[in-house]
Amino acid sequence: MCRLIVAAVVLALLTGASAALAQGVPQATVTTYAMKIDGQHIEVLFRVADRASGRDIQNLKPADVTLSEDGAAVAGRADLHEERADNALPTRLIALDDPSGATLIKGSTPVTLTVAGATIGVVYDVSTLTNTASDKTNYIERGRMLIEALLEAGRTQAPENPEAIGLFFPLSVPAVSGQEIRPKDLAGFVQDRNAVINALRQQAPRTTKTNVFDTLAVAIGMTADEASHRGTDAYVLLVTDGGDSASVGSYDALVSAATSRGVKLLILGVGPQKRLAANAAALTTLAGRSGGAFLPNPDAGAVQNLYRSSVVPTGQSAYVVSYTTTLIDDDKPHSLVIQVSGTAAGQSDHLPIARNGMIGSQSASLPIGPALQGYAIRAVPVAIFLSLLFSGLLILIQRISDDRSKLISGGNTRR
Repeated sequence: MCRLIVAAVVLALLTGASAALAQGVPQATVTTYAMKIDGQHIEVLFRVADRASGRDIQNLKPADVTLSEDGAAVAGRADLHEERADNALPTRLIALDDPSGATLIKGSTPVTLTVAGATIGVVYDVSTLTNTASDKTNYIERGRMLIEALLEAGRTQAPENPEAIGLFFPLSVPAVSGQEIRPKDLAGFVQDRNAVINALRQQAPRTTKTNVFDTLAVAIGMTADEASHRGTDAYVLLVTDGGDSASVGSYDALVSAATSRGVKLLILGVGPQKRLAANAAALTTLAGRSGGAFLPNPDAGAVQNLYRSSVVPTGQSAYVVSYTTTLIDDDKPHSLVIQVSGTAAGQSDHLPIARNGMIGSQSASLPIGPALQGYAIRAVPVAIFLSLLFSGLLILIQRISDDRSKLISGGNTRR
């Protein structure tokens, strides 16, 4: 009982400490690109990205941005202007103007904003069991053609940074030696539609039962990871007749994985009508609960309409903040910090306010930024405290154990 109490105390302390540390880490990365000084007027070009998803944080308001000079909040009003790339302007170069008399701090650079195509995982069940003797339709071929139709619909979107597409093929059950869940020549996500189409056309069919929904689970996770890396929305296109007696997972687990990772499931039911009718309710629910859609035996036009209505590219954005400083040009070092709150919280590096200063254009260029410094300042004392706490508790547990051993000594010997 004593050991259980001690363990509970340790767990509670660890949970509290971990929560405290987690709350102290900013959720956003604030990256500065340029600073302009014109008398007492200062402008800064910066971007804000969510650390978890990698996506730009958009629609910030002036109230979401706090400026601090030399550690003190800047009094007065600051203007905030957002620049964004979209389908109408898929590529934009944003820079601070450099009029005569203004100083553009050394190291300042423009930023290129683009529209990024979505990240799409494609799960394509190529089992010959999809076909039936009573139906002369080649559903494997039909499924491939529908996937190609969807890919073609995206050719005009985000031409500078198109969709990243990954292929997944359910495996045979029992396992067949040499089978891979992903094409050997296309093991990752690529932005070359033609390479994806070639891989689809070269894929050999499976001749046994396949683990469609277990493969879907893998695709959800890997697509979400890639989307987070690229900072885009995530989608998984599933092409199946809904038949699967080989997977070990559940529909609820798939829904939970998709919704928690922000992956929308677009499901094309491809197979004999009777079989699709039997599985339609489950497939409709699976797609709907993830925010996606289910189409039974659609034609190419319907699939392309699905793409246009459901798959959304992601536009990048940047901000320009401008304000009037009360600092005087006294040849002393001064610094500015941009703090962001609202949908996410974070802060920039310390930006020197100097006529010939250097702007920290990338947080990663510094060995340790202010946010990480703050984290370290909080984390190191906590780590020392936990280390001492563990040492003391281990000694206590050992003493309790020794006392119990003394009490039961002389009893029956284990055989």
